Amino acid sequence: MGDRSSRTRLMIRILSIIFAALSLFWFPWPLTIALIILAAAYEPIAATGLGILADVLYFAHGSYAFPYMTLIGLIITIAAIFVRKFVEARIIQG
Repeated sequence: MGDRSSRTRLMIRILSIIFAALSLFWFPWPLTIALIILAAAYEPIAATGLGILADVLYFAHGSYAFPYMTLIGLIITIAAIFVRKFVEARIIQG
């Protein structure tokens, strides 16, 4: 059995992704973006997955077919990876 802090971190990662996914159905887009950023802080690739999910859910036939939410998810994922690497480097050095 793992220690308590690793189980807590895993639970936070899973719940943040679940809340961000559910926010696609219930909350306005600014709050959804904020929750996706929060989920990306724990699991960076989640932003891309949630962006794809948003584009699939809200695709309208005949509209401009550019996947905006996927693009936003990729930008958030790249930013989260860089921030995460920067923070890890600072914690290890200092």
